[in-house]
Amino acid sequence: VSQKFPKWAFLRDHSLYPRDLRKIDTTAVDIIPSILVKKSCIVVNMLHIKALIEKDRVFVFDTANPSAAAKLGVLMYDLESKLSSKDSVSTTALTQFYEHKAFESMLINVMSSLETELKQHINICGHILSELENEVNRERLRDLLIKSKNLSSFYQKSSLIRDVLDELLENDDDLAAMYLTVRKRADEDDFADLEMLLETYYTQCDEYVQQAESLIQDIKSTEEIVNIILDANRNSLMLLELKATIYTIGFTVATLIPAFYCMNLKNFI
Repeated sequence: VSQKFPKWAFLRDHSLYPRDLRKIDTTAVDIIPSILVKKSCIVVNMLHIKALIEKDRVFVFDTANPSAAAKLGVLMYDLESKLSSKDSVSTTALTQFYEHKAFESMLINVMSSLETELKQHINICGHILSELENEVNRERLRDLLIKSKNLSSFYQKSSLIRDVLDELLENDDDLAAMYLTVRKRADEDDFADLEMLLETYYTQCDEYVQQAESLIQDIKSTEEIVNIILDANRNSLMLLELKATIYTIGFTVATLIPAFYCMNLKNFI
C-alpha cells in the first residue's frame, strides 16, 4: 500500500514500453478502456481500475478521484479475500490461476459499478418519463435533457467495455498469453475456462448495454411525443392569431365607409 516506483525502473522490471504505461496514466480522464496482454503481465484499464497483473502479484494504481478511490477500496478488499489463499496452484483445469482470479475480481468490480449506475439512470429517467406522460413540464424536460446526456455517456462507456471483452475473446494469441502461471500456445492448447469467464461478463455487460439502449429509445420516443404536442399547440396559436387577424380586417372594412362619410360630408342637422 502507498508504494512509489521510478517510472523507468518499473517499465524495465515488467518489460513494458512508455506507451503501455500511458494507458493507465492516472492523470487521464475517461480514456478508452483497454486490456493489454504482455509476455509477463496483463495491463488492465477499465473505468476506475488501472492495474497490472502478474502471475503472483497485482499492482493497482492510485487515483485522485474520491469516488473512484472508494470503489478501489472495495476492489482491494475483494482481491485480498480471493488471492490470500495459501493453497498451492494446481495446473488442472479445475483450479483457477492466480492471474485469472485477480482479473475476475476486477471484472466483478467493474460490472457492479455499471449495474449501480444503470439502476440510478433507470430510476431517475423512469420517474421523469412517467411525470411527462401526465403533464409536459418545462423543468422536467430540462432535467430529462441533462439525464439523457449522462445516460448516453454510460451507454458509450459500457459499449466500449463490451467491445474490449469481445475483442479479447476473438484473439487466441491474447487468450494464450493471459496464462502467466502456466504457459500455453494459441495453436495447440484449450482456453475453455478463460473463455467461459470472459463470456460470462461479456454477456452481463451486453445486458447493461441493451437496457441502456432501450431507455435511450424511450427518451427519444417521449421527446418526439412532446414535439408533436408542442407543434399542435403552436398550430393552435397560429390559428387563433389568424382568426384574430380576419376579425380585425372585417371590423376595419365595416367601419371604413361610415368613417369616410363622417369625415367628408357636412352634417346639416
